Amino acid sequence: MELMIKIAAVCVPAALLAGLLRKDSPVMSLLIAIAAGCAAVYAALGAAGEILDFLRDAADMGGVSGVVLGVLVRTLGISIAARLASDLCRDAGLGSAASAAEFAGSAAALYTALPLLRGMLSLIEGLL
Repeated sequence: MELMIKIAAVCVPAALLAGLLRKDSPVMSLLIAIAAGCAAVYAALGAAGEILDFLRDAADMGGVSGVVLGVLVRTLGISIAARLASDLCRDAGLGSAASAAEFAGSAAALYTALPLLRGMLSLIEGLL
């Protein structure tokens, strides 16, 4: 809760300021949006360590392989990075670049998950 309040305290005023400046100075508006986004991501990185610890503990309890957990975390990171890139492109008025960022993120996530998909296929093949 505290973390979200801190992030909102940075992002809401930045969004209002960026909205006010958008007409007169679109570059400054975009820079403010990027700075607020970077501050929010930096603040959220503190929670990432706790989340990773929880995922490791849950994987150990469930007997899940470290490889599976690694793929999950990398895929989640790719998803978040692609979403941020896409949103920044849209804010800059670059809809086609935003779509490209989303597509690249999807392709990268799929590529990262290939070891899991191969394992699943070999498991199915072994059952047949």
